[in-house]
Amino acid sequence: MSALRRTAADVNSGSTASETPRPAKKNKTMSIGVVLERLNAEFPDVTVSKIRFLESEGLITPERTASGYRRFTESDVERLRYILVTQRDNYLPLKVIREQLEAMDNGSVTAILGAGGAGGAEPLVSPEKFRAPALTRLTDSDVADKAGVSVEILSELVSAKLIKPDAAGFFTHDDVLIANTAGALRDMGFDLRQLRSLGNAATRQADLITQVADPVARGKSDVARQRAEELAQQMCSLVVSMHASLVKNATREQLGY
Repeated sequence: MSALRRTAADVNSGSTASETPRPAKKNKTMSIGVVLERLNAEFPDVTVSKIRFLESEGLITPERTASGYRRFTESDVERLRYILVTQRDNYLPLKVIREQLEAMDNGSVTAILGAGGAGGAEPLVSPEKFRAPALTRLTDSDVADKAGVSVEILSELVSAKLIKPDAAGFFTHDDVLIANTAGALRDMGFDLRQLRSLGNAATRQADLITQVADPVARGKSDVARQRAEELAQQMCSLVVSMHASLVKNATREQLGY
């Protein structure tokens, strides 16, 4: 409806078409810092770099001030939350999430319903599992206690380079998981040499992933490292899932069942 056309409200209030129309109320915006505070309660791993990366990938388009600062609306925050939930719960790569968002923007809801994972692959392990572990200050005794192994066994795992303390001598929760799994395998008959062989296989697989992700990390973009991290997580998920299926098939073949 034209801004110059009188509405029913105009008639009731006695206003005329010659009166200057009121400007539309501008949406309230917030800084990237405020957005981060809003999201961190549910997504503690989200960083400013992550948000900037999602913008560089075209998934969000915050407003910019004359000085170049990002300003986010409530809709931008909800869009970010949708992206993060979809990554965490549905294990979808950004390419697929972008297609979903475009379908939503165009009103093509049906385009979202059949979306699958990366290239249609469904990883056995979520890419979220491959994010950097939270910073912790676990001692060797802490790890041994949480993993249910002795400090002596933990020392063997360190010597075999299956786990590695940081420069200050502390471990992470990922180290607890490795120690716990190693302890379970030892109880089933694995010795240290066999455990070391698993570590060597993991290193070789990591080398393959690094060969692809490292050139991305060296890009000139200010979000190159974030892009490489996202790519590495997706590849880790797929490589580990493929390895698990290959191990299962090879074991069934060797045991003849």
